[in-house]
Amino acid sequence: MVFHDDLVAKRQQLIEKGIDPYPYSFTTTHTLTQIRQQEQALIEKDVAVAGRLTALRQQGKQVFFADLEDFDNRIQLYLKKANFTDAIWDAILLLDIGDWVGIQGKVFKTKTGELTIWALQLTVLSKAVVRVPISKEKGEKKFYQVSDEEMLYRQRYLHWITDREARQTMVIRAKIISAIRRFMENREFLEVTTPTLELIYGGASARPFETQVNALSNQKAYLRISPELPLKKFIVGGFPKVFTICQNFRNEGVDRSHNPEFTMMEWYEAFTDYQYQMKQFEDLVSTVVKEIKGDTKFTYQDTALDFTPPWRRLTILDAILEYGKLDVNQLSDAQLAAKIKELDPEFDIPDPFSRGHAIDFLFEHLVEEHLVQPTFIMDHPLAISPLTKKKRGNPELVERFEPFVMRMEIGNAYSELTDPVEQYERLKAQRAYDAHSIKQDGVVHHPVDIDFIRAIGLGMPPTGGVGLGIDRLVILLTNQNSIRDVIAFPLLRAEDETAK
Repeated sequence: MVFHDDLVAKRQQLIEKGIDPYPYSFTTTHTLTQIRQQEQALIEKDVAVAGRLTALRQQGKQVFFADLEDFDNRIQLYLKKANFTDAIWDAILLLDIGDWVGIQGKVFKTKTGELTIWALQLTVLSKAVVRVPISKEKGEKKFYQVSDEEMLYRQRYLHWITDREARQTMVIRAKIISAIRRFMENREFLEVTTPTLELIYGGASARPFETQVNALSNQKAYLRISPELPLKKFIVGGFPKVFTICQNFRNEGVDRSHNPEFTMMEWYEAFTDYQYQMKQFEDLVSTVVKEIKGDTKFTYQDTALDFTPPWRRLTILDAILEYGKLDVNQLSDAQLAAKIKELDPEFDIPDPFSRGHAIDFLFEHLVEEHLVQPTFIMDHPLAISPLTKKKRGNPELVERFEPFVMRMEIGNAYSELTDPVEQYERLKAQRAYDAHSIKQDGVVHHPVDIDFIRAIGLGMPPTGGVGLGIDRLVILLTNQNSIRDVIAFPLLRAEDETAK
């Protein structure tokens, strides 16, 4: 049982005394922040506040001092037996750290200058029956703080209860998403929704989550890995500027920057290309950074970052030459394969060999670790970008960019391929490489969505498309270490309940 017997007994005692430990409502006049902001005007004034008890300090049998905390602030309470009926005082004696109470009283300052509410009425709002491990605070120091990361990730509500900074991370996350929406709406983009459940998955190379739809004769279905193809259908349908902020699901690894469920933003804009969208991407992110941080420059994990546009632009081949000291254009397929084996002897090189995938491998292993400041990596190999227009002047490459910050990719963008015949042929060609991945892990990464081909066959104007990783941007702007710190409920192994 998860309940604590002594707390359950106190709950029962409250009920027996005629006190409902879980009432329906309580009317407040101020938040604790408002009281602190208006403290001079509120001295000796009546207030009604509500919050969770985070400390109880009994002084003799007649007086209690307590700390009350609401969402973003804390204040001291003074409770004296003479101000309450015997029944309410008995109820006060049954209170514990973690309980929610409503307080009506007057604001004053103690002899030591501590802003305090002299409680004249108290209402029990929620009696905790699971012990709440509130840390003790003295100045800037905290004592007995919960340090078990696994527990805090699994019981995120406990993390928020015991760590105000964890709550603030969620606040900043919400502000980041609001700032993104304002930016897009100011540029006349329309926010749209795309299906979470799809009969054909597409728009990315990823292992999907599978399910079935009983109402459709057990038709196999998949959780969305990307909203790309439905968004392009909006463009085909005549919507010139669309975006969505949604959850994507990829049945793959879990690490510092990956979670099987994550938040993405994607937008598509008719009559633009990747060069235009590169400028728009840096404008969007730098605007959000400035709104959240007050400047386009800030420090992340002891590293000074500068998001001021323009960001550095570097082709993927030039990046490999600069950081890996390899001129890919001068290497044969055999030399590329040998270099891959040198870097990772266990890597299973696909047959037939793909120079495009080899270049992608070299970039990942030789370049990514060096990309600290905001940098656009451009002009990727054709083979790894089946939904992208060919590079003007070099048909072996495509018009694509990936922005990197602190060694993390935070986005992906194309001059979108709009030729339906070429798109169909490119997707079929991609399946040749899929044959290798199917052999390895049983996954078809690029199923051909005939409805998507039909849609662009109706005519799709020139379009720039962009994806932005919301969670990774939040990691940077909240100075966190991992995606698990910025997702409210990260995916973890199931908790063993058998012993409880």
